[in-house]
Amino acid sequence: MSMGALIGSRLWKQGCTYIHTRLIYLCRRIPRGYIFREKMHSVARENLQAYLHSYKLSSNEPGIKLMHNSQRDDQHRKDVEHFAALRALQHSKRKHVAFAVQAMRDYDGSLDEKSPLKDHTISFNTNDFIHIHTKFNSDWWIGRIVRSHSEFGFVPTARRLANYMVSDEDPPVKHNTSDHQDRSIWEPKCPYKVVPSSRPIVLLGPTLQHSRLTQLLHLALREEILKHFGKNMKYVKSDIGSGQQSGDRKGARWLRGLRDYDRGQDENQEVELIMRMTSKLHLLLVDSPHIHTPDDVQHLPLSPIFFLIRVSDNKILAKLLRNTGTTRMAAEIEVANVLKTMNDDRVGGHDDEQLIARGFEMVIEENGLREATRRIISYLEKYIHALHYHHKDDEI
Repeated sequence: MSMGALIGSRLWKQGCTYIHTRLIYLCRRIPRGYIFREKMHSVARENLQAYLHSYKLSSNEPGIKLMHNSQRDDQHRKDVEHFAALRALQHSKRKHVAFAVQAMRDYDGSLDEKSPLKDHTISFNTNDFIHIHTKFNSDWWIGRIVRSHSEFGFVPTARRLANYMVSDEDPPVKHNTSDHQDRSIWEPKCPYKVVPSSRPIVLLGPTLQHSRLTQLLHLALREEILKHFGKNMKYVKSDIGSGQQSGDRKGARWLRGLRDYDRGQDENQEVELIMRMTSKLHLLLVDSPHIHTPDDVQHLPLSPIFFLIRVSDNKILAKLLRNTGTTRMAAEIEVANVLKTMNDDRVGGHDDEQLIARGFEMVIEENGLREATRRIISYLEKYIHALHYHHKDDEI
């Protein structure tokens, strides 16, 4: 006998017992000498027929199924989640950038089996910048890499990526417990750094920022750049960049004397201002007298775009300084050489590609202002294109 037949026979016996009990109860309620047999029998028949009708329902009618198909239910649940992820992905393309992060480690989305949409999971490398548009759930964001022609996809949250990636470079930290037993506790590093939605732009060199020569060169470049981009670029004077110098560099005595170590609170406020000014993806040109090298803002979550203006020939530099009427030509030349040496020390050579890879987006060493301006504008136009999402149908 099958399970369904066994359950049906038991229900039938229970139903008959219930009807018999009800009939006895009704007979006892009727007064003696006042029995209406026909009426009693009709009521009993109606109750019995109603009960049998409710029990003998057809298998095509809705109800609780005795047999559970787990495979079909799992497939149905996956289909529902799949279409929900597709809707969320399409809806995110119409939303503004919520915030931006810089990746601190590599991630291959094609290897993550728990992605809502495996074909739409973003893979990124260390130092890639990612725009986050919306939150899908506690484990996934939806966004895109700041790169031309990049598409939207799912990005693991900081908590999920920290638990997902196990790096060999992070040795376990040992703590002594009360019972004098060593236990290894691994604490993953944060895989992201929150940065402005649009990276601020900083001009550096050829000497210190408060030098007359540097100010004149930066002013000429700044006017041409602001004129070209118009409303798409903002300009702000700031005091960010100060004494988080990592170690003393040889010959950097002029720079060490100009650093201010008591501006942490003011810097945090200015960083928040820069975050707000770049929230609508405007270009932001920052002018600060305290930023001489990328090391001066390394402690801040800004990740600026640095353009290095460099004069390699000391004779040409001396001529330029003489034309600006400086009274400390020897000191200016010494500082320029120190900055040049510091920049070379960062990469161990004079290769511009290595300089760019270690913090400078572009090294400008042109004879004319027009050519230098053209190179900066060309780079920033490509960066603006990468900041904004362009649908494939909109591309010409």
